[in-house]
Amino acid sequence: MKFTRSIIEEIIPLNGISSQEICSTLNKIGLEVESFSTLKAPKNVVVGKILECVKHPDATKLNVCQVAIGGKEGAYEVRQIVCGAKNAKEGLYVAVALEGANLPQITIKKATLRGVESCGMLCSTSELGFPAVNDGIMELDSSLGDLIIGKELSEYAVFNDEVYEVSITPNRGDCMSVYGIARDISVAFELELNKPKSKESENAPGIGRVLQVILQDKKESSLAYRALESSCAKIPLKFLLFLGFNEALGAGYLSNLSSLCMLYTGVILNAYPQSFCQIRDKAEQERVVLSIKKDEKGFESVYNGEAKLSTIGLEANTEELNGSCGKDFIILEASYIPPHIIAQRVLETKAKTNLKIFQRTSRGSNPDLKLAFDFLSDKVIDHQSTLFFTDWHDFIELPQVNPITIDILRASKVVGVELERSQVANLLKRLEFKVEIPNDENLLVVTPPFFRHDIVSYQDVLEEIIRFVGIDSVPSAPLDFIQSNKLNPSHNLYYQKREYAKKAIGVGFNEVIHFVFGSKEKFQKYGFKTLREDLELLNPITNDLNTLRPTMIVGLVEAALRNHNNGFNAVSLMEIGSVYDENRNESVKIAFLQSGFLKEERYPHAKGLQGEFYTFADRVSRVIGDFRLEENPNCNEDLFHKGQCAKILKNEKEVGIISKLHPKVSKELGIEDVFVCEIALENLSLQPLEVKMYSKYQKTIRDLSVLVDKQIPYYKLQQAIQALEIEEIVSSYPLDVYKEESLGDKISLTIRLELQSNHKTLEEKDIVEITSKVLECLKDKFKVELR
Repeated sequence: MKFTRSIIEEIIPLNGISSQEICSTLNKIGLEVESFSTLKAPKNVVVGKILECVKHPDATKLNVCQVAIGGKEGAYEVRQIVCGAKNAKEGLYVAVALEGANLPQITIKKATLRGVESCGMLCSTSELGFPAVNDGIMELDSSLGDLIIGKELSEYAVFNDEVYEVSITPNRGDCMSVYGIARDISVAFELELNKPKSKESENAPGIGRVLQVILQDKKESSLAYRALESSCAKIPLKFLLFLGFNEALGAGYLSNLSSLCMLYTGVILNAYPQSFCQIRDKAEQERVVLSIKKDEKGFESVYNGEAKLSTIGLEANTEELNGSCGKDFIILEASYIPPHIIAQRVLETKAKTNLKIFQRTSRGSNPDLKLAFDFLSDKVIDHQSTLFFTDWHDFIELPQVNPITIDILRASKVVGVELERSQVANLLKRLEFKVEIPNDENLLVVTPPFFRHDIVSYQDVLEEIIRFVGIDSVPSAPLDFIQSNKLNPSHNLYYQKREYAKKAIGVGFNEVIHFVFGSKEKFQKYGFKTLREDLELLNPITNDLNTLRPTMIVGLVEAALRNHNNGFNAVSLMEIGSVYDENRNESVKIAFLQSGFLKEERYPHAKGLQGEFYTFADRVSRVIGDFRLEENPNCNEDLFHKGQCAKILKNEKEVGIISKLHPKVSKELGIEDVFVCEIALENLSLQPLEVKMYSKYQKTIRDLSVLVDKQIPYYKLQQAIQALEIEEIVSSYPLDVYKEESLGDKISLTIRLELQSNHKTLEEKDIVEITSKVLECLKDKFKVELR
């Protein structure tokens, strides 16, 4: 958005305020200044008047003009200037570059053009370094002030100006106009706004004689209509330059009128032309009739009969004036539609838009529709050549704005500056908030103005206060920072999952992720309970993902099969995720799979290293810590190998299951030596590292070979040894098992004891004493015999 000092000074007086102060203030209140420049017409460029304009005797496209450059009427100082502009004509006030004038592209000298002497140049705006406003020379008018022949052009404010370019954030639709920016500047500098005032003629006919507006479906937008008859459809020069700075100049009068109104007031303006002589003096029933109704996509639109003229907030009428009768009849339409309505509907219907209009309506245009008509009447329309019909048709539908309660004490703490209620009330009133003062001296009840669509909460109001109080006014203060415990169950669970995943990757498992959905039929085939019928998915993604998984093992097996089919013979997988029981209760588990070789055929294992049950169990233990196994009498025989299926126990609590895949399932799938494990994560805990004393004395090993009933599991023997609580027994584990028919119902079991003292080197008598205690305990509890 660009504006000039000369334009904005029509709304607020900036006398004595420097450009540096303006830029600094704009930045402070959130309207970032992207660029600033000064523009001044060159010296020796003066106001002139064409007294005579005749064709060049030797060039069809040139004119020979006699131009007054000084003096008074009847005694003008005249220069002869040859000009090729099409719009050069007698009586026109022009900018004349005299001899010696240094223009941006040329230095003016006396010249002879096709045999005719030319003493100067008639200039266009672009030749003076200003935006181009037409295809010919610049036509000066009264919008600059009193045109005095011979006066330096740089003495007029418009041609000795400051140009500001401001970046507008998407939430500040109200500042996409000069009037909106001026409103904020007026609050910052505590200046009064000079609102445009309509100039009405008491003898003008009423609008009802020429226009009728019929509402059919209008419910969302606000509309206002005025009518005028003009014989001089022309935009004043200073406003053409303003449009030029914003690259908004169009090809016709009505498009420029609409653009100017939007850039100046923020009101969306549309214009409908019609030759006024066609309806002059006709019966009232033949006046122009406009109908407001919804189109096929639900947008409120303007119709004349069956012809659609425009869509409110989306696209404008593109017809221009034809001037066939010498006078033009124009209907002006100011409109407003809430931004959330138009933006949502365009998103839903993907309708084509006029970007110039939609950008403003979707961000929030100005709902003060009368301001547009007052601006045109006061600043733009030439009332000597234009007739404004009195009155106007308006259909206002503004959304309700909810009041916001402000606690002054709380606001002071948030802003960081002690605020007074009267100070805040006055500031918000200048911002056009409606302010109510309740009995409680610490409270204010404020209602945002309609044009501030972005203010909906207490925090938004505080942002407005701090914008004008100023960040620089907030005193520096130390931050009271009290560290609180940020850990919570969700964080702890995530940390636990990632720690186990890192350990699993460290021992050669690859982490995989599957959907929490799966095939109900497949889970049931492998003996798992699925969701109850009343808890099943109502709208599954696909038929193969029609239930919540009760286990991750099936998914891992399918992943192993895909890897085998792709030529991988050593597959180790791990997954951490959620599973669901038949009542939809969620739990988090960690699952492992080892399939085929533990290591593929590669030196030094030319035939590969075959995986087996205890190797798999050892790998799992390196992830979750030590555990022991117990026979699982309730093994799921639809999926697991009954002879190689066990419960996993940690601290004497069952935490999961480990098993080899059932041979029939392996054969059906075409993969061998598949081992799986699934453990409830809630039953595991990450133990911090403990520092233990390390003995500096020698470790001794003793093996006990005993005959024991083959029905007695080893873990019971180990529990008995641990119950002795002999400090010197560092560890005990089964070393070898020997079976033969001659032993009957017994087996030969070799138990290795690792012995070490923290206080001395164990002597033979100490070793014998310890092994004797262990042997006596096993004899007493399990009737073992020493071999």
